[in-house]
Amino acid sequence: MLKHKPLAALLGLAFGIAGPASALAQSDSSDSQRVGNTQFGNSFDPTGWAAFDTPDPTGMSYLHAGQLRTPTGVLYPWPRQVPDEARLGSGDWTYSWLAEFGYLHASGDRNDEFFRMYSGWRNGAALGMLAFSALNHRTGQYVDFRGSRISSQDQYYRLRSGRYGDYHIEAFYRDIPHTLSTTAYPLWNGVGSTDLTLPSGLATGSTPAQVQAVEANRPRRTLSVTRQSTGISWEGALTRDWIGYAGVTSENRTGDRDWGGPMYLTYFFVAPGPGGPGTASLPGTFGGQYETVRPVDFTTTDVNLGLRNKGGASGWLVNFTMTGSFFRDHKRSLNYAVPFAVSPGFTSVITGGTWSLEPDNNYYNVRIEASHPLKLWHGELSVSAAYSSMRQNDTLQAPLNPMYCPSGQYLGTTGIACADWNTTAALSRQDGDARIDAGLFNLRLDFRPTAKLSWHLNLRQRDEDNMTRYSMYNPLTGQYGYVPENGAEPIVTGGSELFQPGSPLYQSNYAQIASIPFSYNDRKTELGGSYRINQDNTLGASYLLDYQTPRPRERTYINDQHIKLSWDTKAMGNATLRLSYEYQKRTGGPYNPDPYLAAYSPSMPGYVQLAIGYTAFTVAQMYKYDMSNLEANKLKAILTMPLGTTATLSATLYGNRSRYGADIGRQSFDTTGADLSWDWAPDAATSMSAYAGIESSRLKQGNVNDNEALTFSSPGQADPQFGGPFFPYANFWTATDNERDVDAGAHFKHSFSPRVRLDLDYDYTYSRGVDSYNYASLAAISTVYRSILTAADVGNSFPANVYRMQTLTARLNLALTRKLGLALYGKYEFGNYADWHYAGFDTPANLIVGNRVFTELGPQPHWHVLLVGAFVTVKL
Repeated sequence: MLKHKPLAALLGLAFGIAGPASALAQSDSSDSQRVGNTQFGNSFDPTGWAAFDTPDPTGMSYLHAGQLRTPTGVLYPWPRQVPDEARLGSGDWTYSWLAEFGYLHASGDRNDEFFRMYSGWRNGAALGMLAFSALNHRTGQYVDFRGSRISSQDQYYRLRSGRYGDYHIEAFYRDIPHTLSTTAYPLWNGVGSTDLTLPSGLATGSTPAQVQAVEANRPRRTLSVTRQSTGISWEGALTRDWIGYAGVTSENRTGDRDWGGPMYLTYFFVAPGPGGPGTASLPGTFGGQYETVRPVDFTTTDVNLGLRNKGGASGWLVNFTMTGSFFRDHKRSLNYAVPFAVSPGFTSVITGGTWSLEPDNNYYNVRIEASHPLKLWHGELSVSAAYSSMRQNDTLQAPLNPMYCPSGQYLGTTGIACADWNTTAALSRQDGDARIDAGLFNLRLDFRPTAKLSWHLNLRQRDEDNMTRYSMYNPLTGQYGYVPENGAEPIVTGGSELFQPGSPLYQSNYAQIASIPFSYNDRKTELGGSYRINQDNTLGASYLLDYQTPRPRERTYINDQHIKLSWDTKAMGNATLRLSYEYQKRTGGPYNPDPYLAAYSPSMPGYVQLAIGYTAFTVAQMYKYDMSNLEANKLKAILTMPLGTTATLSATLYGNRSRYGADIGRQSFDTTGADLSWDWAPDAATSMSAYAGIESSRLKQGNVNDNEALTFSSPGQADPQFGGPFFPYANFWTATDNERDVDAGAHFKHSFSPRVRLDLDYDYTYSRGVDSYNYASLAAISTVYRSILTAADVGNSFPANVYRMQTLTARLNLALTRKLGLALYGKYEFGNYADWHYAGFDTPANLIVGNRVFTELGPQPHWHVLLVGAFVTVKL
């Protein structure tokens, strides 16, 4: 065993904080257990090192000119050249380091949200790269550090150290920005906090005109979230055969983003608007719809522990892991004042709303995997078992906020006292006490009876048990259910979400009174194998039966069968063709459209059925897509064709066709696509590639509008059958979503001399989506719009949504001396974006539509950005 040299190792670690190595030109020389982040880079260099990669002209072998190919015909990349190293002192350490620093400047539409979506571009000085690497050739110890910073939100640093064959330590820090909007005009003050207040001049009960006048002068804001990740991991040899590893990663997300508040009774249009028939009327005055801004401030900490062996005398290979993930939200709730009265015409004290933000929660997982060779048919036995648990026991908050519903006040004319709901004493318990446990067992047998035949049998059982039980019961009032929309709804409806036995006002209300503990068991059995007919042809086949027993769901069991066939052939010369086909058929038990009655008031003692019954939960023929029958066909062909000794042509063609056997719900989903790529690497100094891909998808679904005239007034409202009085055929409609996506690009790298290198990249992205619809009659249109729209107004589709972006990136590296270089960087990006959802949002005042408040104008329809930079590179 190599001896440690503490002083040399300490010096290596100390210098490692300053800067790549004999591994400088290697993207990643470690194959250890990595924790958290497996890719390091930023917007300036997404790969984290590509700008400094120098292919080694020696290639992969002194015995073979040029590059070798994989078994399928793809060229291996040229190995990276190890940089020159200098001796560190008089010992056995050698080192190399590199620093690149310069200036970046963006012009044009540099604040466009697509340009900044995942990039922290800032005008000013930037650190392109700081890297250091050191290696002790006698002991095998090494240190490797890399870092880059183009802004405080877009940077990364990674330090690795260890000794080859003995141990490895890694630590990292990185920031990833995510810009969500650069055209936001929040109505509220206090954005970023948990208390949103109305600006001066507004109070609850304001008119739309008053709110619009204030909104017109609101300042522009950028909404974004930044992910800051840190981590450290260790892996080392504990004994000759056993290896242990451990790691901790923490990711903190901070920022703010759009957030939806209550959306109740804001769409009642009763007559054509000022523009005449076909235009929306003046909005009704009930309630309000609010798009607010919520703070993001939470941390996720992941802990990984593991132990594995490299094989011992017993022949067993074992891998044991323990994982824990701990989520902590540093903001517990969001409070916001509302500008519109909850319900004008009623006595109301509701002046704001409260939302509970994500609760703290924990996840645990323990897993063991083991395998052992078998003498029978050169086989192998593999066994794995796992147990996981998700738990949440955060403190619950009161249904209403005393700040917006003070004690001594009542919700409208319903008699609901604020004091009975603005305290946690109104809850059946004080903590979430939520828990879901899952167990997994997998057994696999692999056999190879002959050199041409192999087959396997796999048995997998996964059981999930949801142990969360919560009864919505208020001990202060003896009522079940809840006060929805922060007290807004009961003012209008008399408390339709509350149930109380023996109370004439509440004993017949249909209300949810308990949580629904969704769980399932899943057993998969797979039998498959392959047969090599000859040197050029191999056939494969497998059958998988997936038997699921979800609860409580619309079906008590589901049989999901998969048949897969494959053919790999090299009969076309050097080209490799891989064909695969899969047939899937899903069936199951009888379909129950409403299996959730146990969580609703009609299942409770003391519920009094009204003569008109309660409103049907949904139409009986509604099949949820994951519970419906399914017949699917999937076909894929992959061609890899070598072109001479320096190029490769690859093509993929695929198509998926799914039919769900339902008129109500998802009906079909089809996808077709093709990819074509060409790679060329004639020598170490030159490489070029081009690619193009296209995919089209079509999703169709159907539904039926309920006959709202019968709601709360006729026994017909209880009839769930399609074609009945509540869901008549005339109210049927279908919607089809057609999407088309195109991606294309070309990449070129060439070293004109050892001193001059040029990298060029071009990328093109295009997406177009159209939502179309059809209907049996205008009765399929909601009553909100039916009185003001004609068939010509309704039409048959929405305008197309289009997204197109093109990016050209160039980098020119000039070696001025052996140690000093100059890099010139340029990026030009342009695109256009059209989304009908943002139509009419041209100025901040347009964000107020009747009693509805929106936050952002949406992305700008066209953008052009030029980013240039100059960097000095110093190598030692």
